[in-house]
Amino acid sequence: MKGVTLAIVSALLWGIAPLFDKLAIVNSKVLPIPANTVRCLGAVAALLTLAVITGEWSFSAIDMKRAIYLVLAGAIAGGFAMVTYYAALKELGAGKTVPLTSIYPLFTVIFSVLILGERVNVTRAILGTLLIVCGVVLVMFS
Repeated sequence: MKGVTLAIVSALLWGIAPLFDKLAIVNSKVLPIPANTVRCLGAVAALLTLAVITGEWSFSAIDMKRAIYLVLAGAIAGGFAMVTYYAALKELGAGKTVPLTSIYPLFTVIFSVLILGERVNVTRAILGTLLIVCGVVLVMFS
């Protein structure tokens, strides 16, 4: 149950953040790369604050292999994806950009099967994909 609560809190926070993103960049001369750089500074400040509060300072469990994976994930999601997200946000607004970018689980499932060798129930994967696409279409064209 704790994991579900944490996931819901995470979703809530992810639901709030785009509002601030939009306020910062839409109808402004703010470009995606500098905007994301400043946003990342906010993330670092939050993480340092959480580290002080929780006492989670130990990086000893992060070996070089895991560090490379984490740096790649940060570069892909926190860097490149956020820049394209901001560019889309500037063009479409939060109400359309966020639902559209929420199709990322489709790619996660595909890549987890192809790259990590994970198994999925094909019927459920297809049904889930259709539901996600229908939801995005409803939001995009409403």
